[in-house]
Amino acid sequence: MSELHSTPSRFDRRASTYDDSTLQQFLFVPVHQTALQLALQLLPQARRVLDVGCGTGRLLRRARQCYPTAELVGVDLAGRMVATAIAATPTKLAVRYVHGRAERLPFTDDVFDLVFATLSLRHWTNPAAGITEIGRVLTPGGLLVLAEVLPSCPRRGPAVPMLRRRHTVVPAELGTVLAAHRLTVIGSDHTRWFRQPDVQVIAAQQPPQVSANLPTRGQPPRFAT
Repeated sequence: MSELHSTPSRFDRRASTYDDSTLQQFLFVPVHQTALQLALQLLPQARRVLDVGCGTGRLLRRARQCYPTAELVGVDLAGRMVATAIAATPTKLAVRYVHGRAERLPFTDDVFDLVFATLSLRHWTNPAAGITEIGRVLTPGGLLVLAEVLPSCPRRGPAVPMLRRRHTVVPAELGTVLAAHRLTVIGSDHTRWFRQPDVQVIAAQQPPQVSANLPTRGQPPRFAT
């Protein structure tokens, strides 16, 4: 049996009420807003967008306004989250959701211009493997926008939710993994929320080089075989 058909996780159990949490208003919505703003500044147009750890699909529903012609795809390990996202997303938004894990994304190489990973890195079994997979599915010149509470980035300033530009600070371990996959940090932002550490939003880009898989990059995302 596939590793995806294991015992339901806590996210499966919370799927039906996940969007009712107060964290949506005070954490996830501001983080999604910051991530989308940074992505639009650095990549105003995208053909294909992937959200890794998409949950109930909130970010992708907002992303449709930002990228009206892009193909939007979400992937999540929790099957019930995927089912909830499908039910919550109007058909007219044309968002596709896939059951899969970050460490083994079910897509062929070089298909997504933009990949989001917002507050999901901490839940991956192997974060380095997840970054490896994101690097694999990104097109040359593609952009990763990652949002997470990073240990080397302590909170500063007043304890109120707000957005502010700041100098890019990337923990050494994450920086090493990004560099290993030729992902260069080109921008950052952060979201402050109450008494917790700031959520750092980091944008990293692959070099715009010609790929060996160039003939297939015009094709829609496909499941890896």
